[in-house]
Amino acid sequence: MAVVASTSDDFYANYAFETSDPKNENSIRVPRNTTENRRLKYGHTEDDNSDIAYLNFPVIVPSLIFTVISMGCFIGGIITSLTTDYIPDERELIRGYVIEYGSSRFRCNSTIPFPVDGLPSILNLFELNVIGNVLFRYAVCIPVVIRVFNALTVRNLLRHEYSTKFSSLHKVMADSMPIFTFVEALMMSLFSIVTVHEDFPEANRFFKIVFAMSSVVNMLTTTTVMFAFSSNAESKWDTISMIMKLISVVIYVYFMPQYIQYHQSSITFPICHSYMPQLFALMEYVIIAAYAAFHLSFLIDIRNISFICFPRSASGECEPVDPTNFKKGAKYEHCRAFEYNQRRIMSL
Repeated sequence: MAVVASTSDDFYANYAFETSDPKNENSIRVPRNTTENRRLKYGHTEDDNSDIAYLNFPVIVPSLIFTVISMGCFIGGIITSLTTDYIPDERELIRGYVIEYGSSRFRCNSTIPFPVDGLPSILNLFELNVIGNVLFRYAVCIPVVIRVFNALTVRNLLRHEYSTKFSSLHKVMADSMPIFTFVEALMMSLFSIVTVHEDFPEANRFFKIVFAMSSVVNMLTTTTVMFAFSSNAESKWDTISMIMKLISVVIYVYFMPQYIQYHQSSITFPICHSYMPQLFALMEYVIIAAYAAFHLSFLIDIRNISFICFPRSASGECEPVDPTNFKKGAKYEHCRAFEYNQRRIMSL
């Protein structure tokens, strides 16, 4: 009596189907029903046959491309905004002066004194300089889909690797990662498009508040669920990724509430220049750096993930695509026989 498919200490170890015919010991087994199909498949899943795949495309490649585009647009937006930014004097602020924003012009005046130790605010630069604003939109809108995809990938990776250790709380937190990532990416895209001086100030304020809240919750949730299993990390790169997340989330969560409160109060008045007090400007720089570092660490987490496309024989299909073979009750109704692996094991 020969056991065709078996595993050592796995769930299906005692359920591999048997044959009493010695002549069939070296024959290819085709499962007769769904149960046999699952048992046979389970016995051959250790081989992914990546060496003969039609396609083995690392997920990190498009992620890096979108990251470079996004970061390039963001840095380019800052540089162009600083180049074209106009700094009014105190008399112009009080009397008012004309600000050019692309093809439109608007008059701005403010009684709020110019900060003595002021530094340019990046968000205000994008608010007052049209080229910088356009590049900022590219930077935040283009990578929305890939950011959500990466969050889904990390969620699935965690649930797959630590499924036996996942509690209900861990599952809820992991499942919320792509949701909060989508919300924060969407809100950032919206407040980059809806400006204070040209569109709807209240909508801009709302989008920024929702972004601040969702980003804080997302970073805390992601860091918590990944830190819970960080002791199982086998690579130094995983440790580096975790350290980046921990440092970033501490900085971001500490400074973000303080900064957003000041920023919300400042945009209730006309924005006539890009400068703000040095303390809050530095706070903004640190927040942006922490946010960028946190999300860049995901590139480390997905470094080994790939899209793989197999030939039908390599993926377990036992016949070419022929509809008659897969009809109900036909010979190959349950065709996931892992024929390639069986032939290799038996040297056929």
